[in-house]
Amino acid sequence: MKLKYLMITIAATGILTAGATQAKELKLSAAPPPGSPWGAVTTEFVKKVAEVSEGKLVVVPYLGGKLGSEQDVIKQIARGRIDIGVMSNTAVSLLVPEFGLLASPFAFDNTAQADCVADKHLLKTFGDDFAKAGVRGLSWMEVGYQVIFSKTPIRVPSDLKGMKVRTAPAATDTLYIKVAGGTAVPLSPSDGVPAMKTGQVEAATQLSVFGVATGYDKVGPQITLTRHQHQVGAVVISAQTWSSLSEQEKEWLNAAAPTFLKLRDAIRGAEGALLGKAKKDGATVIDLSDAELGQWRALAPKAQEMILDDLGAKARPRWDQNNEAKLACAK
Repeated sequence: MKLKYLMITIAATGILTAGATQAKELKLSAAPPPGSPWGAVTTEFVKKVAEVSEGKLVVVPYLGGKLGSEQDVIKQIARGRIDIGVMSNTAVSLLVPEFGLLASPFAFDNTAQADCVADKHLLKTFGDDFAKAGVRGLSWMEVGYQVIFSKTPIRVPSDLKGMKVRTAPAATDTLYIKVAGGTAVPLSPSDGVPAMKTGQVEAATQLSVFGVATGYDKVGPQITLTRHQHQVGAVVISAQTWSSLSEQEKEWLNAAAPTFLKLRDAIRGAEGALLGKAKKDGATVIDLSDAELGQWRALAPKAQEMILDDLGAKARPRWDQNNEAKLACAK
């Protein structure tokens, strides 16, 4: 009888131990493909979480938009149906419209200024807005510069007159292209290439690295380096998921999150290589003269006023904060 009870106790202990050591899994979504810089760094983040948690916390990545478009995924994250998202500025701005101001046309004077604002001010500025939207920021991340892929050469804004242009589904991009004279057609990143193939649009704004990595240069072989937007995205976790985690699990994620800061060098290093590859494949990369670029810059103030009006009352205080951060970074 004692042996029977001993065996039952051992079996029960084994079950409890197995339950205690079973890894918790978190589902992560990212639109970029595995071979892109974002895919590579996301994979490194997944490995880092496994390393610091000794396998007790596992992040399962779904890359290349396997869980759906960013527009759909970001809403699923806010509802707690997907745990973590590696999101572009456009996607995050669907939850927090003011976050889109970071992608305003020519919002920063130079790259160093944009880096300083991101490093020292970004998460603090938008932390409360994220919380109200049902998410929490784990890290900001470099997304890159917006350029124009087209079937015919574009050098100055007047070249867009009457042209249908795929834009990001965000006021910052759509309104700027309208001011430039194009007919904006807001589409998700995954819909841009098919739209150009079918003739729905004749050109597309897209991130230089993401665009070449996903084939925009094959359907729009004229690549105009307007760099009219500098996009900063965010790695966000569902507030519901975050609240369900133990303090130790939160520490593991926070310890791994800085991995995404490596994207700054990765994206900037990849841009030259990918544009070079696009050239070899037959694309034309159009570097603009100072005078030509000046025409694009001159449109920014008018577009910015339209963007602020479109985003509503909270936009102007956030825009003012961004400008204050720029001044602080100049000191």
